[in-house]
Amino acid sequence: MTDSDTIAAIATPPGQAGIGVIRISGSLAPDVARALFRPSSPNCTWQSHHAYHGDILTVDGQTVLDEALATLMRKPHSFTGEDVLELSCHGNPLILHTILEQLTRLGCRLAGPGEFSRRAFLNGRMDLSQAEALASMITAPSPRAFALGLAQLKGALGRTIQRLRTLLIDALAILDASIDFTEDLEENESLGELPQINEAIDSIEALLATYESGKIITQGLSVVITGKPNVGKSSLLNSLAGRKKAIVTDIPGTTRDLIEETITVGGICLTLMDTAGIRTPQDIIEKEGIDLVWDRVEQADVIVIVLDGSSPLTDEDIHLLGQHKTRHNHLIIAVNKSDLPQTWTAERLCEFFSSSPPILNISAKDGSGLSDLKEAIVKMYRTSDLDGNDGVVIQLRHKVALNRALMNLKTAQANLQAKLSPEFPAFELREAIAALDEITGLKIQEEILDKIFSSFCIGK
Repeated sequence: MTDSDTIAAIATPPGQAGIGVIRISGSLAPDVARALFRPSSPNCTWQSHHAYHGDILTVDGQTVLDEALATLMRKPHSFTGEDVLELSCHGNPLILHTILEQLTRLGCRLAGPGEFSRRAFLNGRMDLSQAEALASMITAPSPRAFALGLAQLKGALGRTIQRLRTLLIDALAILDASIDFTEDLEENESLGELPQINEAIDSIEALLATYESGKIITQGLSVVITGKPNVGKSSLLNSLAGRKKAIVTDIPGTTRDLIEETITVGGICLTLMDTAGIRTPQDIIEKEGIDLVWDRVEQADVIVIVLDGSSPLTDEDIHLLGQHKTRHNHLIIAVNKSDLPQTWTAERLCEFFSSSPPILNISAKDGSGLSDLKEAIVKMYRTSDLDGNDGVVIQLRHKVALNRALMNLKTAQANLQAKLSPEFPAFELREAIAALDEITGLKIQEEILDKIFSSFCIGK
């Protein structure tokens, strides 16, 4: 990485706000500070990591654009590892873009998405897993997701990968040494199993076991609310959301399109989807809505089937239950309208399932049973024992790399057990190390870097 070009971008979100921050990184940052910023104090020494009050001027020095704070952070002790200047201005987009235009006149280039983080990675200020953690923290849907991202940023996963890498390098050193003395070994002599490989396999398998829980915490769960018309699906969505999100009427087929709402339960983000009632469609529009329901049901993490406990079970109910048999592990049955006299009991449903899903009595009208329903949704996916400080896999890219490393290690282990020449397990160990290096970025293709950082926001 060179510091020949200097980049600049607005680091705060679009729109009006009390404050807006412009970030500049590169060799021109100190010159920009002196050219555009006029400190209130004549004794400004531009000490690193100190904030100075003053005015931001145009390049010709004739017009004051804003009153602001300027902080110069000198390399290498900055976010990017380069000289960085941050201007904390008033958060009017007009002012911010005017200042940005002045910066381009001084030789700064507008930054691309994630370019500051990319420079931080390339300059050794963080590994690639830490850079990805920044994006996870920015988009975290819940406090638990943010905490996982913060643990990654602090290097929890990177430390685990480094420990694994050290184990494999130690094992590789033993194999490489044995290659030089192959001729000295007796015909039935071999290295046997290497404990470093066994320990690395156990550690990688433990890491991979965190992926599903980590994904749930960081991405949340999709919950589809389904059932026949007029059983209270929309009322249930409104009650869970705590506000009127879906239209509720006595007319069957009122809900035709998907209606989504997001809530957080036990640190898990739940995306609730109210759907069209399942029945024989009355027109092409309703048919499209019902087809969309089945598409979402197939993709859903949790399916809540709503039944009306105050009315007898119908052929539509029975048919609907039968269509969900294949996904019984993802089902919760909510028997609604418990505030009214009930015409049937939960035992009626057991005959439809070999392994009965949770069956809960609720009332979307008065709210009874809703806390139990929320708890049942979250309990379907166990995440309580996840400790982010031990390293957690939350990126699919990391999971793929770890699976590849695991396959290489198991092959190396099999090679040793088969008493093959040390060159064979040594090759597999090198491949495993290369896979681990993709996670931290020690070995990574340029196009993968482009893809990772292109998903970042500009200014980060």
